[in-house]
Amino acid sequence: MKLYLEGYRSNNKYMAETIITASHYYAHKLLGGRLYPHITLDVKLVKDMHKKTGGYGFCSIDGDAEKPREFLIELDSSKENLIQDLLIWLSHEMVHLKQFARGELTDYEDGRVKWKSKLFRGDKIDYSDAPWEKEAYRIEYKLYEEFWNVMQLENNNGTE
Repeated sequence: MKLYLEGYRSNNKYMAETIITASHYYAHKLLGGRLYPHITLDVKLVKDMHKKTGGYGFCSIDGDAEKPREFLIELDSSKENLIQDLLIWLSHEMVHLKQFARGELTDYEDGRVKWKSKLFRGDKIDYSDAPWEKEAYRIEYKLYEEFWNVMQLENNNGTE
């Protein structure tokens, strides 16, 4: 996977390295070895995103919508947000990346959304009832926790 990181606080070495490592970990876990190398991801860290948009993270297709392989993930990197928060939000958005890349989720310009084989009107379904959001929330913390535990093990092994 090609990965680019930019934006507010991206010059914080620990934050940048952790987000980059997590992005690769999440992508490999969610996409598998065959799809993973064909993905390009821009991660943009945005100051005060939640205040401006109401969201802590967004995932969008940044290329061909028919066979999406290029994506943009935006995360609220305001100073009050901990790295753990960003990693959880990143894992949530990476689930959406997986849904788009595998053709499970399609957003249409007219506001309709296709989830697997079922069509929804985006304005007629509550955010928390959307099956693609339910899947992302179901997976996000488990994926984050798995990554965090691996990071802690690697850090502990390096200091002994």
